[in-house]
This record gives sequence, C-alpha cells and structure tokens, in this order.
Amino acid sequence: MKKYLASFMMILAFSALLLLSACGTESDSNAQAEEPETDKEDTTADTTSAATENGEYEMTTLDWSAQPPSGLIKGSYYYTEERFRQGHLGTLEVVKNDDGIAYIEFNEMTRPNYYNRFFQNVPKRLSEYNFSMGEKKGAAWIQSVVLVEQQMLENQTLTGEFDVVSGASNSIHQSMLPMAEKIDAQMSEETSQVYYGIAEEIGGGLTGFLQVVLDGETITSVRYDEIFADHPDDIEDPALKQYYRQSKYESVIYDEPSRIGFNVQMDALNEKVVKTQDLLDLSELPAIDESGDYASSGFTIRNDAWDNYLMLAEKVQAELVKDGLR
Repeated sequence: MKKYLASFMMILAFSALLLLSACGTESDSNAQAEEPETDKEDTTADTTSAATENGEYEMTTLDWSAQPPSGLIKGSYYYTEERFRQGHLGTLEVVKNDDGIAYIEFNEMTRPNYYNRFFQNVPKRLSEYNFSMGEKKGAAWIQSVVLVEQQMLENQTLTGEFDVVSGASNSIHQSMLPMAEKIDAQMSEETSQVYYGIAEEIGGGLTGFLQVVLDGETITSVRYDEIFADHPDDIEDPALKQYYRQSKYESVIYDEPSRIGFNVQMDALNEKVVKTQDLLDLSELPAIDESGDYASSGFTIRNDAWDNYLMLAEKVQAELVKDGLR
C-alpha cells in the first residue's frame, strides 16, 4: 500500500510541475503579444555622442560636411515646406540663376510630439541629431541629404533617380523628393523672390553664413548662423570642439557666452530687419552691449557674432545696391 501511495504522490507532483511550466509559457507568450510597439519611424539615441554637457566629445567614424558653399550666391528663390511622417516638417530651398541651379538646401524639423523630448522641434541638419542617429543606425540623417543635393547640382535637375545612403533615406523619399517635384514645377514660371547668401570663414574654426530673401525690393527673411568646422582639430577653443559639424543656431546644447540663446538673438534680428528693412541697424537687439548686470539686462558680454554678421551684411548690402534693390 505504501508503495502504491508513494508512486501516486510522485505522479501527482510531476503533473503539478508540468502544469506550472505550461502556465509560465502561456504567461510569457501573452506578455510578448501585449508589448507595445516602439516608434519605428526612426530609432535615434536619447543622448548625443558628439557633444555632452561636460564638454567631452567622441569623434564619429561617419563622414559628412556641414559647411555651406563659400562665397556669394544669388538668384531666384524657391521654397516649399510640408509636414509628413506623423508631423515632421520638411523644408526645401532652391536658388536658380543664369548659370542654372546654384543652391539647394533641405532641412527637417522633428515633430512637436517626438517620442524623445530632447529632440522635439529640433532642426536635424546642423544639430546633435545626426550623431545620435548615426550611433543607432550607422548612418547620419544629413549624409543622404548632402549626397542627393550634390547629385541634383551636378546633374542640374531636381527630379529623377538619386543614390542615397542606406539607413538615412526615409526623409529623402518621403519629403525631399516630393517637395523637389513641386519646386521643379514652380521653376517653369518667374518668381518675384530673390536670394542673397554669403558664407565666409570668420576664424577660430567657424564659418559665418548669412542668407537674405527679398520679395521684389522688400526683405522678407534674414538668417545668420555660425557653423563649426567639420573636424574638432580645426576648432581653436577647446570648449567648442564638441560642436564640430553643428551650428550655433541649430545646436540644442550650445552655450552662448552672451547669456541669451544664439537662436533667440538671430530670431530677433530677423524680426527687426523685416520691420525696418535695414540690414545694418542693430539697435535694441539683445547682447549688442557690454554689461555686467545679468539680472537686469539679461546678458553679460557683447556677442562677437554681431560683428561677424555686420561684415557679411555690408557685403550683401553692396550687392543689393548694385542690383538696384536698395
């Protein structure tokens, strides 16, 4: 009797073990099925690899140039923008003159409800975004953009088949090329908008870049930015080396010494010039004077960028006078 009872108890224990194992498998399966999907539109890192708050940086093995074409470019101006892929804002600018298509720039602003707060409403072209994307995908967003822009300029066409970089092509196919087709259709007609852009090295490993757009004789847009060199070795200030291939305006974590965001200052410049139609009047703009009273004035030193801006603005002003627009 004891022998049979022992056998029965062993069978009962083995059956219970099988039941528990089955339940565990079913639970794991349900957990996998209920796991929420990740945002598959792009999988960027949540931190930057090029620049960090302590000033350290890691040189990426990915290669691209963030530099605008040097010298003066002017011509008829075409622009379009469009939201796509859950809300990203793509922008495309094209300049055409007597020599053909002279300038192309595509940029993209991440959607306001982007899943990573650090990169919400951030322009991709000259910000930390490229390093984060490159770290995750093995290709930076700007790599395909620059490659396609170069092909368009070389072939003098906005439409057709273009080579792209694997892992950095979604924005090209979903935003840049559809908008390029729209601008291509617009270029068959004359436009009243004209573009003056000038880029020059301003020392220290920086390039000053001024872009002025007019509708007839009326200035409608002024954008000034300072772009860091493509390699940290070309940037003099050790504290600024981390911002290579980025710009003061588009970088998310660049610290402006004058204590007011560089982007805020340049947005104020645009607003003032559009209102006054005077490229050279900086009065009442932020960070144009020396001040040691941060609490009352909002800044501590004059921003050297204003002097760099004025140098380029005077050259654009001379071109406008020569062309009869001033």
